[in-house]
Amino acid sequence: MKQSGIICRFLLISVLILQLMLPLPCSAAETHIGGKDSGIVNLLLIGQDQRDPEDTARSDSIILCTLQPDAGKVVITSFLRDLYVTIPGHDDNRLNAAYALGGMELLRNTMEENFGLAIDGCIEVDFSRFAGIIDLLGGVSIDLRQDEADAVNRAVPGTLSEGSFLLTGEQALAYARIRNLDADGDFSRTNRQRKLLSALLHRWEDASFLSILSVIADILPLIATDLSSREVLLLAAKLFPLLKAPAIVSQRIPAAGTYSCSTIRGMAVLTADMDSARKLLEETLLPDSENVFEKAADSGCE
Repeated sequence: MKQSGIICRFLLISVLILQLMLPLPCSAAETHIGGKDSGIVNLLLIGQDQRDPEDTARSDSIILCTLQPDAGKVVITSFLRDLYVTIPGHDDNRLNAAYALGGMELLRNTMEENFGLAIDGCIEVDFSRFAGIIDLLGGVSIDLRQDEADAVNRAVPGTLSEGSFLLTGEQALAYARIRNLDADGDFSRTNRQRKLLSALLHRWEDASFLSILSVIADILPLIATDLSSREVLLLAAKLFPLLKAPAIVSQRIPAAGTYSCSTIRGMAVLTADMDSARKLLEETLLPDSENVFEKAADSGCE
């Protein structure tokens, strides 16, 4: 059985490599941030949380991962789930309501319409499978504060303390879900998620391309995506050179000083200056842009 599994993996990797030799189909020109000839690749990462099968799934984490292959840079942008936005075909609502109303496709359309983005693909993972993916990747090293370590230990019994630790999948999931330790709540939670993603990228700096393909083969059954298997492989080929010494920029939308906390139709929401949001994305996502992100701290919403 073990030998059969090795043979199957070899055949899969061989097929993936052969797919790289096929010409990449051309896409229509885009006027948004991204798209053909923009020099960047925009991937929308969606953390989906459906703890009760009877409940509607919700996008608990919304992160845009922008690859700049020529610049050797990756920009990780969190979008706060309580942002009040226009949702195509529906009433204005929180950003994460788009996923509940129309899944991955509507969330993608909402992101493109509100923020002027051209998104190349969406990758969705249910939090119930997130831990397994982290374990497949060999865990993730994170610098913990003492209160963060205590929170993870409460969720997953252990002996973590202040300092750097290699977290298991369950521990990493608990870390990514921490929300109530800081006065700014969801703002710090999304910062931890970006920190975790950055650490995962750095962990694979010395990996070979074949080992990356092997991991992709293991992970694909655990995610949902609107990308074809060939498109996933082509993106992996673009990402691989970035893993050697990635320059990682971390930011969030809305940035400090560009939003207010409001109550609309009984909902606590963030009303953002959308022009400022789009300007920030243009300044940070496009090649040769300046890194102007999170210049000032704020306290979120009380």
